[in-house]
Amino acid sequence: MKNTISVLLIVILFQSCKNEPKQDAETLGTTSPKYETYNYSGFTKEEIYGFHKRIFEGGNWTEYGDLERYFYLNFSQIEKHSRILRSDTPKILEETPRDDVKNFITSTDLKKGGGLSLNDYVQQVEVNGLIIIHKGKIVFEGYPRMFPTDLHITMVITQVFVSTSVAILEDRGLVDTGKPIDHYFDALKGSGWEGVPVSDILSMSSGIDRVPLETYEKSFDPIKDLATAKSAMRSGTEHQWSNADAMVLTLLVEKISGLTFRDFVEQEIWKKIGAEYSALIGFNTNGTSISYASGMSTTLRDLARFGLAFTPSGRKSANPIISDAHLTKIRDVNKNLNVSRDPKEKKYSSYQWGAVYEDGDLYKGAHGGQGLYISPAKDLVIAYFGTANTDRERNQLNVISRQLSKSGLFDLE
Repeated sequence: MKNTISVLLIVILFQSCKNEPKQDAETLGTTSPKYETYNYSGFTKEEIYGFHKRIFEGGNWTEYGDLERYFYLNFSQIEKHSRILRSDTPKILEETPRDDVKNFITSTDLKKGGGLSLNDYVQQVEVNGLIIIHKGKIVFEGYPRMFPTDLHITMVITQVFVSTSVAILEDRGLVDTGKPIDHYFDALKGSGWEGVPVSDILSMSSGIDRVPLETYEKSFDPIKDLATAKSAMRSGTEHQWSNADAMVLTLLVEKISGLTFRDFVEQEIWKKIGAEYSALIGFNTNGTSISYASGMSTTLRDLARFGLAFTPSGRKSANPIISDAHLTKIRDVNKNLNVSRDPKEKKYSSYQWGAVYEDGDLYKGAHGGQGLYISPAKDLVIAYFGTANTDRERNQLNVISRQLSKSGLFDLE
């Protein structure tokens, strides 16, 4: 009888533990979070089974809609990756929600959702999560299609982690961005890269032809493969999208620092910004981080913590990771590299940022609807994740972020 009771107690204890909400061991204890989840409940078991079956039977995850969103949120289950460990002392973000931000009315000329309040926009348009931080405090945060603790793929937003890493080495006098990249890699002499300054690679104007990503991801010697790339134009004359630029810069960080890119980011950026969760990053055949494509997977708050490092609130420490010199160099743009389609407002590519506005605001967007917008002058950070729907419609939070920055809601006194 005693043994029967013991077995029953074990079964009851197992069932009670099994039914407890999952707690992440790395979470930072908080009470009564003020963010919205809009009753998001995640994927069903049937959906998860269907997605895995489709992906592992050769289906393409880049089919948009929920299949792609599943990949964005479950990178660790699908691709090889390494972990970028979180900070031992996570940075606490104070929550001070503002109704005027929540009720901000979006422009009526948006392709979809124009004229909606910001709160309604994130629910009705292809947004997975949005966070806005002003003066170091969260003023809006919502998760309509993901959980707050989910690690979401950032894709090419990771490229500004690469440029920040180069800038850290530059601040230490270990990299001279005025020198050509073949100064650092003898294997690139005699190639299309010869004579191309590191600064032009940072500004996405290397002039190098695009190279298929598979070349790098399956490569045992990426520098050797990069050396086969041809020059299509003189560097510094025209902005061009090229994953090869981010790849060669990643290899530069690894060579000069003596660390893997993953380890460098962990030591010099991730831990120092007070990241609450560990991040993930994919790697290729030879172990080099895939910083130029799928990139890092992070929580939305931790991506915003990185953005904070560029603002006055995030640069209060004695040794900020973003120096005055780095901010100045980002804004010292090459006027040949205007990437704006709006004749009324110019913006330029610089240090892997997709847009540097004339007022000093910075923006980096990525496939499917990810973005990081920073206004150092307004002490403002806007970070968001999204997934395009099956009609390939994506959110326009890049446009809304710019409108929010210029709205007057975040002007400093």
